[in-house]
Amino acid sequence: MPSDRPASGRPVAAIGGDRLFASTEWLSPSEVRIGVAGDIDASNAECLAAHVFGRAANCRHLILDLSQVEFFGTAGFSALRTIESRCAQASVSWILLASGAVLRVLRLCDPEGTLPSAIRHRSG
Repeated sequence: MPSDRPASGRPVAAIGGDRLFASTEWLSPSEVRIGVAGDIDASNAECLAAHVFGRAANCRHLILDLSQVEFFGTAGFSALRTIESRCAQASVSWILLASGAVLRVLRLCDPEGTLPSAIRHRSG
């Protein structure tokens, strides 16, 4: 398995082309972890959001693990805002695990840290 894919040993789905991969793990009946690896940009950010909505349906707690994302464009930040809005509407709590690439964009686009990222550092 190439290094840009989640190394969880769980099924991995290509989303938004061949540069973005995701795995889904239900930690409990109400908590899901979605791991994402690769590049998030304008060509696949909407696919990422749609993937999260499709896989996290009926959860109460979402862990969005972007710690293996190597490139993160501003379209990815827009996708995170959309995810945040939909989670708020559905009363779903969520946290974001971020790679260095994601953190760089968050520092620019979200300097006050308004996104629910309990852990805002992961190597990458």
